[in-house]
Amino acid sequence: MDFKPVKSERVFENIIEQIKVNIYNGNLSKGSKLPSERDLSDILNVSRASIREALSALEILGILETKPGGGTYIVNNVSNAIIETMSLALALENDETEFIELRKILESESAYIAAQKHDEESISEMKKYFEMMGKDFDEDQNTYADENFHRALCRATKNKLLYDIVEALSIGVDNYIVNSRKRLMSNPKNLELLYQQHKNILESIENGKADDAREYVIEHINFVQEELRKLKLEK
Repeated sequence: MDFKPVKSERVFENIIEQIKVNIYNGNLSKGSKLPSERDLSDILNVSRASIREALSALEILGILETKPGGGTYIVNNVSNAIIETMSLALALENDETEFIELRKILESESAYIAAQKHDEESISEMKKYFEMMGKDFDEDQNTYADENFHRALCRATKNKLLYDIVEALSIGVDNYIVNSRKRLMSNPKNLELLYQQHKNILESIENGKADDAREYVIEHINFVQEELRKLKLEK
């Protein structure tokens, strides 16, 4: 690992930056153990309080974990770090159009990949949530089924990084449009159309029709985007 004595201004940020550099250059990877607070303090020529401040900040971000009596490590599971930090950043962007455009790109390609793989376990999970949409639940239940259908679709890619990014995007979007989405789900005509759209997506994935799956997702998200636009105009 490559650590250097730090400058006096904003010491904890300098410490964080050096840890980041060691991650970028491969000196630290998932599961790596960091030097002890005392050793880092000596190497960097800073107080242990500054070391603790830097490590605490990275732990909050989900990059580090401290094991009682066992030291501080780079986390093995980076999903929480990706989802938490990215979803907050996306929520701050506050641009519904860009959210939906990005989601369209990621989910349509997810459907394409899922259709190529179309394993039974993934299809079974998608069917479970699809069948919930076909029942007379209230808009909260339909929203729950819809959200989890799309999560299952992304999990079906078997690409964990892609799933984490889409999940972060979903959290950012869902928190922003939650009320409009419930209004969309409360319209019986919309529910019927959404049910058919999800049926088309599911069947194309189940039958391994990757191009169709991609197009059906694009069609579905375009529909949702247009309906949300109409709801905004009604306000």
